[in-house]
Amino acid sequence: MSELPKTRLAYLDNVRALVVFLVITMHVAVTYSGMGDWYYKEGTEEALSIFELVFFAYYQSFLQAWFMGILFFIAAIFAAKAYKKYGPGKFIRERLFRLGLPLLIYIFIISPIILFIIMDINPDESFFRNCYIAFVNFWWIEATGPLWFVEALLIFCLIYVLIKKFFKGIVIKNIKTINIFVVILFTGIVAFLVRLVFPIGTSIQNLQICYFPSYIVLFIAGIVISENNLLDTLTDEKNIKWIKLSILIGVPIWIFTVVAGGALDGHTYFNGGFHWQSLAFALWESLNAIGFSIGLIALFRKRVNISNWFSNLLRDNSFGIYFFHSAILISISLLLKDLVLLPILKFLLIVIITYIACVVFTFLIRKIKPIGILLK
Repeated sequence: MSELPKTRLAYLDNVRALVVFLVITMHVAVTYSGMGDWYYKEGTEEALSIFELVFFAYYQSFLQAWFMGILFFIAAIFAAKAYKKYGPGKFIRERLFRLGLPLLIYIFIISPIILFIIMDINPDESFFRNCYIAFVNFWWIEATGPLWFVEALLIFCLIYVLIKKFFKGIVIKNIKTINIFVVILFTGIVAFLVRLVFPIGTSIQNLQICYFPSYIVLFIAGIVISENNLLDTLTDEKNIKWIKLSILIGVPIWIFTVVAGGALDGHTYFNGGFHWQSLAFALWESLNAIGFSIGLIALFRKRVNISNWFSNLLRDNSFGIYFFHSAILISISLLLKDLVLLPILKFLLIVIITYIACVVFTFLIRKIKPIGILLK
């Protein structure tokens, strides 16, 4: 296995490929646990065993805490580099093409296919009639599906350009452990305050505002670190310790919040409101969003900063896998809905089948040149 030139940042590509895989596992978990929001849900919480309930609850909440935030961080690293290379005008055009066009295609083509063909919603009407009804009733505004991330990233990038017109940027020379702790504490407190108004489980036009404090902080962090050339400092081997810290500190906090906070009795105080459970959960999420993300990237820089045919395959197809995985996952879930297995076993089986199908489908469809350019 040969290492890429340092300018290619292979380890960031590999982290991104891992997170795209985890996105699929998250949506499969929602499908068979019944916890969370997704197009198609087959399982229910009541049908889970105690082991499965704890597994899915921790797995899904742990992933939710950090895996989308790290994508915003990585995207910001490359956005700052692109802005410096292209300037504001070309940068905006490039973002609109790379982000805006796929978003529109998903909203007006992929989403209707999922809803009105794959899931056969409102079967009494034709596909085009359903599309017309959806359009005139403005359902398309919420039809972003998992591409809410692309929508939010596009908004962040446009705001970044606007701010750059009036503000040159933040200059920092070093990153200390105390700085990271302060960012974690700040992010957790802001999330707690936001959830007084937008608790977990609510959304505005498919944007879950309750999670946005960490997304915004990590996007800003990515911009600042990239502009100040501090990525090597942040991802120094010593910062792998943040993985251990986020687990050793985080797991007890999660258990205490769930057990002492009344979650086992059906109380959901951790979702939001002026409750200590909500504050503890927000701080736990922030620890993972910031700390675990830093540790994981540092670990990948040391151990997985490699390029071979397999990593290149996943790197080149990551966005396409993310783009198509909803339709593929739902199709597979519906095809195998009569397969009777324990929820956790079906979860594992569908993860494997769906990911392989997504990789193969994306690889093949990107051979069509216009699609390959768009989903680069």
